[in-house]
Amino acid sequence: MRFACFRPGLRYRPPLAAIVALGALLAGCSTHQVGPISVTALASARHFKEYTVYWAGLEVDGVHMTEADSPTLFSIYTPVGFIVYYGNCEGRGPLRDGGCTLPLKITTNIYEPHSDASFGPQHWISIHGVSAVVYGGGDDLEIYTDHQDIDIVADSPARAMAAAAALEPFNRTPSAEWPAFPQPVYTPNPPQAPLAGASGPSGVTGATTAIAPSPELEPSPS
Repeated sequence: MRFACFRPGLRYRPPLAAIVALGALLAGCSTHQVGPISVTALASARHFKEYTVYWAGLEVDGVHMTEADSPTLFSIYTPVGFIVYYGNCEGRGPLRDGGCTLPLKITTNIYEPHSDASFGPQHWISIHGVSAVVYGGGDDLEIYTDHQDIDIVADSPARAMAAAAALEPFNRTPSAEWPAFPQPVYTPNPPQAPLAGASGPSGVTGATTAIAPSPELEPSPS
């Protein structure tokens, strides 16, 4: 949920509302919801063609898609992965981009070899015909396909699995020659030894990028 700090001086408020607003000011902020992503922003994000990006549709488990990374900014900042965002900020916590904790975030990365041991307790599943690891108490998944991995970070195991089940390419149309989920061209979760000296993102908690959610999704300081 986005926090919008109260601005004083709104003369049209009746006395009771003014009292409520003053309380909100003293507490820090009032709240309101950010709407679904616009048709224009959605079309713009789909112009990204560097590699296949995945999403889970316009809504997952009652939460709307609210934003996606900008292809223009992506080329400027060259971040780790391309992110689509669902819902509004729920607060600040360990699953964050720019201090923003969302109900759901899906990041598509170019795979970099990394051991999944850092994920902690985990179990492996097959979804869409490819391998995936579930960790973080079920809130997080990493799915392995083609030369990419897809990181799902959610606020509940149910929402994480709903997103995983609904995954599909965001910026291309699958075909017989190029299916939605090709088998990975790498070995997921390689042994520790070959990783000695390797560099690159680990994928843990959904691999954040240099591009944070827009101010629309960010909670204002309380």
